[in-house]
Amino acid sequence: MTAAAKPNDVMAVASRWAVSSVAVQFAKALLLFGSQIVLARLLNPSDFGIVAMCGPIFGVFALFNDLGLSQAVIQRQHLSDEDSNNVFWINLAVGLVLAAMLLVVAPGVAAFYNEQGVAHVLAALSLLIIVNSLSFQQVALMHRRMQTVPILLIDLAPVVANVAASITAAQLGYGYWAIVIGQLAHTFTVGLLAWTLSPFRPSWPRALTKTLPLMKFGAHLTGLSIASFAATSLNPLVIGRLFGVWEVGLFDRGYKLVNMSFIQFLTPLSRIAETSLARLYADPDRYRQAYLQFSEALILFLTPGLVCLALMPDYAVAVLYGKEWITASAIVGWFAAASLLAPAGATASWLFVSQGRTRDMLRCGLVGQLLSVLSLALGLPWGPVGVATSAAIFSLPIHAVTVWGATRDGPVTLTHFIRMLFPIGVSTAIAAALTYAASVQTHEWSLHPVIALILGLVTAYAGAGLALCTTSRGRQIVRNARRATQLVREGR
Repeated sequence: MTAAAKPNDVMAVASRWAVSSVAVQFAKALLLFGSQIVLARLLNPSDFGIVAMCGPIFGVFALFNDLGLSQAVIQRQHLSDEDSNNVFWINLAVGLVLAAMLLVVAPGVAAFYNEQGVAHVLAALSLLIIVNSLSFQQVALMHRRMQTVPILLIDLAPVVANVAASITAAQLGYGYWAIVIGQLAHTFTVGLLAWTLSPFRPSWPRALTKTLPLMKFGAHLTGLSIASFAATSLNPLVIGRLFGVWEVGLFDRGYKLVNMSFIQFLTPLSRIAETSLARLYADPDRYRQAYLQFSEALILFLTPGLVCLALMPDYAVAVLYGKEWITASAIVGWFAAASLLAPAGATASWLFVSQGRTRDMLRCGLVGQLLSVLSLALGLPWGPVGVATSAAIFSLPIHAVTVWGATRDGPVTLTHFIRMLFPIGVSTAIAAALTYAASVQTHEWSLHPVIALILGLVTAYAGAGLALCTTSRGRQIVRNARRATQLVREGR
């Protein structure tokens, strides 16, 4: 039987894991932001544009690569060795089929864009699908067992390999291939570490029908991922077709700058929360308390930074990409505004996954993705900036649907969620006002972009923290954070 962390150890392990993960994510952020700064100076928007054109097509195939089975493995209360073995072979079989299909469609995609380089990039990326298929199960089992050190190593080391490979290739004049080489280095490093650090070794599959409950769970997640990706990927697909490789390159870099600022923290921390909550679901009170504390910490950690990015995008672009990319500032600002509710929406999705309610998650997600498509259609006449602006406007109803659906059932109600979010929302609004004032002042003083950006970040986080301490509920949130810190020290 595949072991999992015991429920009575969950919060202590999760607290130490979360703190370690945040440290690793900061290291990754420095590496990724640093590499993007260098690559933006070594490559041009057209290079990024060619890879961005491949993104929607490769992403669709990558979504089917795992079939949601990794999350099913993590969430399942009881997992047999036979289940683990079957999941591995299902992943590998699907990966081989998908890689072959991607090779077949690559020439057609290149013809659609009238850009032959797209076919070559997609052919190279087909290797990633096979390598990922070989390591999904090993990594999922590490998360299930809450094996902190191997997980963090697999999280950080591939980024180092990616950064080193992509920058070296760019310096050697490989153009857009530098980005592809970095992605290949990342994926192969994950595979090598997964097989080195995990004790799991597959044997021949048996009784595949017993894996059907896992596949059903994963199918709902895959369906939602497909809908989400399809809606998101329409942006570069349509912009690339209508406006050309240069515009889609600017759009892609603007979107990625915002994503890099919070997704690399959101994804691993969400995995920690989902793993921990799944172990606590049998105890509604502990489950609710853990969920609210996880959510408070994540939202407070990410939102002030997004506020600063939304109000001071010109400084962020100048610091990270260089002044020649300054035309992407408006895209960055509006996408950051669109992402302000993303941490809250992500915490709502934890409820779906940890409670096994993936069918409800799929239904709510489909509504949200239809709104995303409508957002794209309404913003497209105004070009890339219009698309980003429309995304910011539609972000409220999209995330509201997720929160409403997630809190309809289970230990956490909509009232619990609103009570948790209200003081944080007020403190964020106050932080936004202070950050806007700081932005105006820094422009008047003509400060260096680095100094201005640091000042904006300090203002956003300090303003949110001080505002939070003015209410009793806010002070309770601060006390919860202190208790979490104490848990970490005791565990250490």
